[in-house]
Amino acid sequence: MNKLLFQIVMLTCVLLPLSSPAQDDGVQAAVSASIQQDKEIWTGQQLTFNLDLKTTGYSFSNTRFNLPEINGAFLMQIDTTTIRLSERIDGKTWQVLRYPLALYPQIAGSLEIPPIDVRFITSAGFGNAEKEFEFSTESLKLDVKLPPGARQDELVITTQSFELEHEWQPAPEAAKTGDAFTLTVTRRASDISAMLLPPIPVYRTDGLAAYPQSPEVTDKSIRGSLTGERVDTVIWVVEKPGQYNIPGVRFQWWDPTANRLDQQTIPGLNLDVIAASGDLNTALPEEQGLNGLRVSLAMALMVILVLISGAFWWRYGIRKPDVTDNEKAAFKKLQRACQQNHPGQSLALLYAWLEHLPTSLFPPGRSLTLAGLTRTMKNQALADQLQSLQQAVVTQNKAWRGDDLAGSLRLVRRLVIQTTRSTSKSQLAALNP
Repeated sequence: MNKLLFQIVMLTCVLLPLSSPAQDDGVQAAVSASIQQDKEIWTGQQLTFNLDLKTTGYSFSNTRFNLPEINGAFLMQIDTTTIRLSERIDGKTWQVLRYPLALYPQIAGSLEIPPIDVRFITSAGFGNAEKEFEFSTESLKLDVKLPPGARQDELVITTQSFELEHEWQPAPEAAKTGDAFTLTVTRRASDISAMLLPPIPVYRTDGLAAYPQSPEVTDKSIRGSLTGERVDTVIWVVEKPGQYNIPGVRFQWWDPTANRLDQQTIPGLNLDVIAASGDLNTALPEEQGLNGLRVSLAMALMVILVLISGAFWWRYGIRKPDVTDNEKAAFKKLQRACQQNHPGQSLALLYAWLEHLPTSLFPPGRSLTLAGLTRTMKNQALADQLQSLQQAVVTQNKAWRGDDLAGSLRLVRRLVIQTTRSTSKSQLAALNP
């Protein structure tokens, strides 16, 4: 009997905790928005925008909010870090889930942050029914100041630490058409996202093609301290001989601790470019090593050709050839460079060959450049091959193959010869049948 009574008592102790307490739907919730700010707010300064979710319940779940677009500022969530707090309101303990967001004012003057819509689910505790809440924060207004010495139309970043590095490759010594020059600029700034560092301006002019590369943007957050790094690269390829001046680039930033507007300038680049046609007198590798006998034979042949030319001039008069000997030599070297898959040499010799083409082949406003050539010929395959050649030069792609380009250029040259021999006054009709 005593054993049976003991088993009944133990069974009761096990079953009692499984009974459900009474549901309590009296949970409360709220949201608020605030800004941690110094005495003065500057354009380009990172401000901490606190979005607080509050509840008298036990926890938060299914939290959702959409950040609004702000005229004159950027509001973003740098990472998923949250802060858990608690506070007493009217004798009740409220749980607080704080989202620290980054706010970057870009324009001086009055700045208004519109309401933010927030949703989340909370409950009074374990075993209680969950309840979904939906709120909108109140709008906030800020007074943003322009750093002394800065202009309203200039983009200014505000940071206590700014680093700038740059490199020109290669050094411009004896530049010629087809050469490529690369400027790499690296910037690092504390308390700012890399995406807010402005892109560097790209200088463009006729005869100097600019190829800005996609920037490398990196944000590093260590214990709430943000450092943004941006690497910009611009490649310029010389299309025509002449003098070019790529201007320098000035960067400025406001140091709020020292109350000072600092600046640093990257020096520009002066280019005195000669025509790559000077390379035509330089033999390709397999043509080097002429001995003295071969040179003597060449001189003897030259004398004979001069005598024959004089005889023809005396008999028939001078007739201007359809294509000059210099053009033939330039095209031969261009073909060989393409067939040997040398992108840099092919591009340089291509510009050299263009210098020998009659300017009448190109309509007004279309210079003897790759862009002018492709627009005049209206050949998409040629345009794609020329773009591939330029990319190979820029990226130093050793896998580039020039056979297709060599074939397209042979077709172009045949059209050039036909056009120069034609008696038609419209060269475009011959080039674009």
